[in-house]
Amino acid sequence: MKNVQNFCRNFRINTLNLSLQDLEDISSINHKTISAFENHRSTNINHLTLYLKACSSIDQKRKFIKGLNKSMLLDMGESNNDLCNSNHEQ
Repeated sequence: MKNVQNFCRNFRINTLNLSLQDLEDISSINHKTISAFENHRSTNINHLTLYLKACSSIDQKRKFIKGLNKSMLLDMGESNNDLCNSNHEQ
């Protein structure tokens, strides 16, 4: 989940050019809640829609979906490696 959360933070800053307050203004979700998600203190995947809704073009939406997919695959790989390693230790 950390790769997804890091991707969302970087996407907000570098692609959307939005502050946490800007995203709050767009979404009506408190900026502290968004910050908690981006900084790994929340794993509520419903927050993913905030970034997609904040996109102002189809190109931004495509970039978000592509990056989200890559981040999810990375997170799944880490989880699978952790699971495999723990199975081998038993």
